[in-house]
Amino acid sequence: MSPQQEKRVGAQEHAKLINQFGGVYKDEDLGAYVASIGGRLVTNSELPDYPFTFTILNSPKVNAFALPGGYVYVTRGLLALANSEAELAYVIGHEIAHVTARHTAQRYSRAVVSEIGRTFLSSILDLRDFGFISGLGSQMYLASFSRDQESEADMLGRRYAVNAGYSVNASGNFLNQLVSYKKFQEKVL
Repeated sequence: MSPQQEKRVGAQEHAKLINQFGGVYKDEDLGAYVASIGGRLVTNSELPDYPFTFTILNSPKVNAFALPGGYVYVTRGLLALANSEAELAYVIGHEIAHVTARHTAQRYSRAVVSEIGRTFLSSILDLRDFGFISGLGSQMYLASFSRDQESEADMLGRRYAVNAGYSVNASGNFLNQLVSYKKFQEKVL
């Protein structure tokens, strides 16, 4: 996937994703704050002039992710969990790294190939349920980045944050906070 295709795909999926996650969180000051953190991190990345878009989603779920083309999202739930700007910078840096390392483009390309293959096989085999069953398998395969990609995004995101002046300890602090939150949720739910 070319960089132009990445931008096109990101722009096409942006509105869908916003709708899926409760819309944009309506706090312009907070949005500008997140974008300023993101801008500092991008300046310290391999793509300092790339036009990233930072969006806060109006969802209580603790989540952050990126789309091809430089679209980075954090939920209001994640913002509530972060105890410092440095912790938030680490998370945003991690998502920026998925874009700069082209993980988002690679994952999207795999999804397209998987969908084409699934459609082809279901038409040849003439099995009504094959498309649904294989779709579940391919969605599970594509649902997350590989461990290597996650490790690379951790390393790059941490480097972006440290080079932007944030504490190296923020990544560990946030991950500990996330583990505690998940344990709390397991007990409550």
